[in-house]
Amino acid sequence: MGLEIKMLGPWEVTADGEPAVLAGERRVGVLTRLALSAGQPVPAEQLLAQVWGESAATTAGKQLQIVVSKLRGLLSPYQGDDIITTVPGGYQLNLARERVDAHLFSLLARRARAAKAQGDLVTADELFRRALALWRGDALAGVGALWAQTESARLEEERLSTLEDHVDLRLEAGDHLAVVPVLTAHVEAHPLRERPRAQLMLALYRASRPSEALEVYRETRRVVAEELGIEPGETLRRLQRAVLHRDPALDLSVPVQLARPVVPAELPAGVRAFTARAREVAWLRGTLTDTRPGLPAVAAVHGPGGVGKSALAVHVAHAVADRFADGVLHVDLRAATAGLEPLPPYEALGRLLRSLGLDGAAIPPTLDEAAARYRSLTSTRNLLVVLDNALDAAQVRPLIPAGPACAVVVTSRQIMASLDSTSHLRLARLDHADATALFGRIVDPRRLRDEPEAARRIVQQCGGLPLALRISAARLAARPDRPLARLAGELADPARRLDALQHADLAVRDSIAVSLRHLLREPAGHDASHVFLVLGLLETAVHTAAGMSALTGWPEGRAEAALHLLLDTGLLEPAGPGRYRMPDLVRLHAREQAACHLPSGTTYQRHTAVP
Repeated sequence: MGLEIKMLGPWEVTADGEPAVLAGERRVGVLTRLALSAGQPVPAEQLLAQVWGESAATTAGKQLQIVVSKLRGLLSPYQGDDIITTVPGGYQLNLARERVDAHLFSLLARRARAAKAQGDLVTADELFRRALALWRGDALAGVGALWAQTESARLEEERLSTLEDHVDLRLEAGDHLAVVPVLTAHVEAHPLRERPRAQLMLALYRASRPSEALEVYRETRRVVAEELGIEPGETLRRLQRAVLHRDPALDLSVPVQLARPVVPAELPAGVRAFTARAREVAWLRGTLTDTRPGLPAVAAVHGPGGVGKSALAVHVAHAVADRFADGVLHVDLRAATAGLEPLPPYEALGRLLRSLGLDGAAIPPTLDEAAARYRSLTSTRNLLVVLDNALDAAQVRPLIPAGPACAVVVTSRQIMASLDSTSHLRLARLDHADATALFGRIVDPRRLRDEPEAARRIVQQCGGLPLALRISAARLAARPDRPLARLAGELADPARRLDALQHADLAVRDSIAVSLRHLLREPAGHDASHVFLVLGLLETAVHTAAGMSALTGWPEGRAEAALHLLLDTGLLEPAGPGRYRMPDLVRLHAREQAACHLPSGTTYQRHTAVP
């Protein structure tokens, strides 16, 4: 998949489909400016003038070199060492222009206009839709420099012209009923543009609503008089007269049948080594295909980070996808991604609405309106919607479709207890037999046969966590010359285990840290965070509210609330009535954090079991 740079909305870089974290205003500015001229040299003076601006110091040239070096380091693993080359007087981004969404948009729009000019309306319609679907919001959102605002305005004008060209095509094809809401939203957002007002008048007239078409003209005349002090242009005046006289020239000739929109099939690839979970697979399949009068089927899978919730959801979604005639939608809500904020519900709705064929300009401007439009579009459809890595019910609730023939699977670390009419499944860690089976599917069988005892110890130290097993397997695959016993030795040392359980972009420590970050969003998050650190200093694995009350000096109810919150976020597991267990890998991370954040010398009776 490679590297992609997206600026038609919130600025984003993705590598192999996953967001790449790029921090620093100047790094973003330099990469954006290079991307706008992808494949062409950009003078260093221009970069300094635009990105550093008036604040450019005498050392700005050196700072630019450092920024370029950092960008190369970030991007070269995905695109090669020559991703940014030094050219005489400047730099050049060596990335195919279609990998930058702004260039891809322009390319698709040009091809659409060429196809329309040749009379191929079906191809033109498909190309226009693909171009407009690239827009996720205001261009270069989040990049505030003056030059970026100028580029944003240029790109926005190109988008509006492309949208209006597409509407002309749809009117020519007889799609006037469908374009009325699109044009209504477009006119509201851009009241001084006369072209979409003329298109709306024509669409309303062809929809047998001539009085509304004339009302559009009267409103246009009022707006342009108040704002500009002029009369509407000749095109609108001529169209008004034609509507008044019911001119046959306004009637549609022979309509062209445009191609049916592509049915979305957005699932990521399944995990080839998916193992065990037979009971959970059967439950999820049954829940998603169970028809209940008047309600979509909603299955929510929760559990600790790295336990395999996404793998289960995608595996089952692939298995049942053929039951959903209108396709499968998938959105990563990003609550499990280190370094990124969870996806706001409005942005997630925008993605879903574009996948359902809504042009970017037709997406309503508020969350409530966008959710209402989503419910309308899904009310009669047969869709499967996968909402992966959700934060909480508030993020998910607007994304539930309205159609009773729809189904939804939600994955999250916290239980979505407040979602109405939802079936819940807690996904636990694998037992030793299933963990061994999974490890056996992803590691070279010959190495397992040569060192069965080392393999057993690796599986044991991974604590039944599929993420830890995957990381161990990846490390072994990366170094086929190293014996399994070496990794087993690293994992056996508590001080080295979390370091051993990281490879490339996968790390057990990062997965736990995400849960801690979200913990602090909760009202009792600071209490729970403190209890988490205290638990890291204890050797015992099982804890009670009474014991924690004794250690912290808090009332038992306060201690219990903190333990419950840790349980809800997957940092503790149930160990019987009123008892809680901290998994070994989580406890190791808690101990690391306690060493950093608790006062030196704090022990909390480290070697004494909590009552």
